[in-house]
Amino acid sequence: MDATTASLAEDVGRLRRERPHVRAFVDPFLGLLFARAPLVDVLRCAGASLPGPRPDPMRLSQGACLEPRDELAVLPADLERAVEVLQPAISSGFREVRPDLAAIGRAALADAAFAARVVGETLRDRRRAVAALAHPLGVDERVLAFWGVQLATPLAMARGRRLGPLVAEAAWNRGYCPVCGAWPGHARRDGGGVRMICSSCATAWRFSRPECPFCEAPGPSAQVYAVPGFDGERVVACRRCNHYLAELVEDALADYAPEVAGLALAPLELLARQHGHIPAVLDWRQMPWA
Repeated sequence: MDATTASLAEDVGRLRRERPHVRAFVDPFLGLLFARAPLVDVLRCAGASLPGPRPDPMRLSQGACLEPRDELAVLPADLERAVEVLQPAISSGFREVRPDLAAIGRAALADAAFAARVVGETLRDRRRAVAALAHPLGVDERVLAFWGVQLATPLAMARGRRLGPLVAEAAWNRGYCPVCGAWPGHARRDGGGVRMICSSCATAWRFSRPECPFCEAPGPSAQVYAVPGFDGERVVACRRCNHYLAELVEDALADYAPEVAGLALAPLELLARQHGHIPAVLDWRQMPWA
């Protein structure tokens, strides 16, 4: 076990002890989390030869992200590596949908282009196209969408680690990611505003406007969900657009890796969906069939 994975394992152990109510949401992701961390490092090195965009301060100031998510270049060898590493972890962790995951794995093994099609449609947010790929396999389209997100995430994270430093000093105060344009998966709020974490490439950026990041409705009119005793971990739903964002307030889970802290918010996000609120995006932490 490398140092990064060991650190994640330590954080997960603490989270399970300190937040027993999140165990059912955290445990299925453990194998996936531990397998993905070293994979992202490998993919980042493998993608070093890919050309990178040159930041244009004028375009950034006008709200154009650096490299749109749907334009992510996916190398066949990287995708093959992702399937090889992640498929066993996904199948092991999510037992309630294991038959569907097994069928998806067989399809990926039989047709090298299948995973590329699923990931391509996932990156473009084409849910109907993903559903069309699921039906011939006889699997739940939500499970195939989840599988596609899990494969796309390390590819996007590896690219985000390479491109994120290029916009670290850029003037950016938008609700979406400056690198890939995706919506935030969760956020951390402090006295300076909100630090968003991209749902796709995991880039972090500062959002200081007192508005909904999705529809720009003025705050603070919102519905808030939190577990009693853990008020710094919450989900805030906009009353105008009905989208929600999970957030950590001040120092809540501040000494945890962002991936682990984000998993602690998943139960509240499910609660928000059950109350009719809408996610702007379902990132890797969500089980859409739940």
